[in-house]
Amino acid sequence: MKKISQFVRLILPLALCLVFTSLDGLAQALPFHLPKGAGSFRLGVVCGEESRWIDECNIKQEGVHYTIKDNLWKGGKLRLVVCPLPAPAVGFIVKVEGEKLPQELQLCWAFGGCNGVEDPAVKDNLIPTAACRYNVHSTEGNAFTTYYGASMRLRTTHGVMPIGSEMRLSDGHQQSSPLALYHSGKKTDAHVIAALYEWEEKEACYFCLFQRADYNYFMLPEVFEKAYKNAR
Repeated sequence: MKKISQFVRLILPLALCLVFTSLDGLAQALPFHLPKGAGSFRLGVVCGEESRWIDECNIKQEGVHYTIKDNLWKGGKLRLVVCPLPAPAVGFIVKVEGEKLPQELQLCWAFGGCNGVEDPAVKDNLIPTAACRYNVHSTEGNAFTTYYGASMRLRTTHGVMPIGSEMRLSDGHQQSSPLALYHSGKKTDAHVIAALYEWEEKEACYFCLFQRADYNYFMLPEVFEKAYKNAR
């Protein structure tokens, strides 16, 4: 018993350290990678000529809730709720709200990196450029479809974004900031979709990435409520 007690005293600090390190890493790695290599989604904020990816900011996570702070928007807060979609759909839905944000604030989002390969080495929120090479993106209004995979086994990932999103093809190699990506141009071997969205802080807006489903934007508040109920 004495040896067991000594072992517990030795191992407990290490175990606690590993637990808290894992929780901290979970809070910093937002769940924006779809499973089975179905694509990656990044969300950023633009204030005037400056911009920041939210995964680079101060993030506090409580379950499916994320509070985002950064000097770029001073004392303001972004609040995200990220929930898995209800079956049989595969994907997630993001609800974004905020308070005390600058009037000129815009949201910038990007999507790409579909190759059907689950990469356990992916540890950050970068859209992996190597996975973008054979992606074909089709946009229509505030929605898009990304096609990937071999011609006989073609797969798709779909996105429904806030109405008014200004989408364009951009260079996945230029992810140093949201604005750098948005203005990077489409001459590249790693196409991603990037968009700017004029957003008001009192507005709740939704971003939905999915497979095995068919959604329109007007459906997303109800879809979110069901997903949130399942996630609690």
